[in-house]
Amino acid sequence: MKSPYLFIFLLWNFFAIAQQEFKTPDSLSDKTYDELLDRINNYDMDSTTVNLYINSYIEKAKNESDSKNLILGYRKLLNKKPQALALQYADSILKLANTLKKDEEIGYAYLDRAVIYYISKNYQKSLDNYLLADKYINEENDAYTQYKIKYGIANIKLYLGNYEEALELFSLCTDFYKKGEGYNNRQGYLNSFCSVGLCYFKLGRYQECSETNKIGIKESQGADYKVIHNYFLQSEGINQFFQKNYKEAIQYLSKSLPEIAKNNDFMNIALNDMYLGKSYLKLNEEETGINYLQKVDSILQKHHYANIELRKTYEVFINYYKEKGDLENQLLYTNRLLDADKILEKNYKDLISTIHKEYDTAELVASKNNLEKTLKRNTIISYSIYGLSSIIILIITYMLIANYKKQKRYKQKYEELIAKAKEREKQPEQAIQATKVNTDELDINKDIVFKILKGLETFEHKEEYLGIGLTQSLLAEELDTNTTYLSKVINHYKGKNFNSYLNELRVNHAVSLLKNSPTHRR
Repeated sequence: MKSPYLFIFLLWNFFAIAQQEFKTPDSLSDKTYDELLDRINNYDMDSTTVNLYINSYIEKAKNESDSKNLILGYRKLLNKKPQALALQYADSILKLANTLKKDEEIGYAYLDRAVIYYISKNYQKSLDNYLLADKYINEENDAYTQYKIKYGIANIKLYLGNYEEALELFSLCTDFYKKGEGYNNRQGYLNSFCSVGLCYFKLGRYQECSETNKIGIKESQGADYKVIHNYFLQSEGINQFFQKNYKEAIQYLSKSLPEIAKNNDFMNIALNDMYLGKSYLKLNEEETGINYLQKVDSILQKHHYANIELRKTYEVFINYYKEKGDLENQLLYTNRLLDADKILEKNYKDLISTIHKEYDTAELVASKNNLEKTLKRNTIISYSIYGLSSIIILIITYMLIANYKKQKRYKQKYEELIAKAKEREKQPEQAIQATKVNTDELDINKDIVFKILKGLETFEHKEEYLGIGLTQSLLAEELDTNTTYLSKVINHYKGKNFNSYLNELRVNHAVSLLKNSPTHRR
């Protein structure tokens, strides 16, 4: 059994460590608890000044060994500290409350812990502490706080999908706070009434939800209740979405979003964005809709958060990209959904047995594996196609370069041929000149030479050289001579043998066509 002295030592040692660097200013050292509380509750002061008064209050309680006021001082710090540190203060408050042996103080301490656990999304421990607080606080000793506990338990039941039980508790809270007077009771009434409408919505009782929201929107007019006023607007926007009134849903949600954003309520900001996105998608405004859903994803990733409602964002993404055939985004949001389920499993452990969802974990894992295999296969195919395409491009490039060089050579030859043709046009006809030269060296009768030259002149003029299958024998026969005489005359007067003579005539003809005919040039 642990020593009570050790417990007291550790408890006060914790307080000593927390306060060791603080010393009450002389100007506050003689202030009473009431005077310090007046300043602490002054909303016009900045946070630094408020903390100064709170620490002075705590220091005073420590010096006077006043456990009750020490609890009150530490309770003032709860909403000013990070969640982990706030829970440490709440644990210490509970230990101090137990030393006072007063049910109300113990109940309030459990209530502090329940609220902190709820904010931390630890719903099991939050519910446990709410139920413990309910044991110590009843309507006889503190009806207001007792209904505050009922309200907290109802919130957890609503979050976990126990809508009928939540509706019953919220209705009790609504009736109780409505009868009370003052700001706190009015705020309690509006908060409870808004939650009643939300329960109606969750139960599919959309008409009753709308009636509740419209009353709430009307009764929450005014600056004092503008926060809850916008949650009524949000509730009605979501309600209109489920009634397929998408334009009305967008109007309500858009109107509520700025004030909810000011409240830094990231969960409800994400909820607004999700239903705005889904509404725009229903109206076939895909780009706007997807932009809103991407905002939801950013919020959830930033806060490493998930709940049953917001989980649907990833289901919408998966279905959307499945229809688009976008495997990469389909895989991305499948992984996001699996991560969300891990968070849900952690938060809902031992609280609920079933989460109704379109995609269960087994199906998601199988889908993820198939998507990864498909993407891997597509990647291999893509690389193969890229490789083959690269080879084809290289071959085509090589062929284009070779063809370009070939065409360049052809052009050069063409230009040379054209130049020769122009030069030839300037020269007199060889056949005519040939009749005037000495023929003695040929050892052929002059008349025969003349006859052959005239025949060649006619042969060239009539373009008979274009005939198919033309040979020296055939030409000699046509000119009424023999191949020997023809060969000697061509060699002597044309300066080349028969085949070269024939080829030159044909080439010159082709050049002439290229030079004078646009059709042949093309």
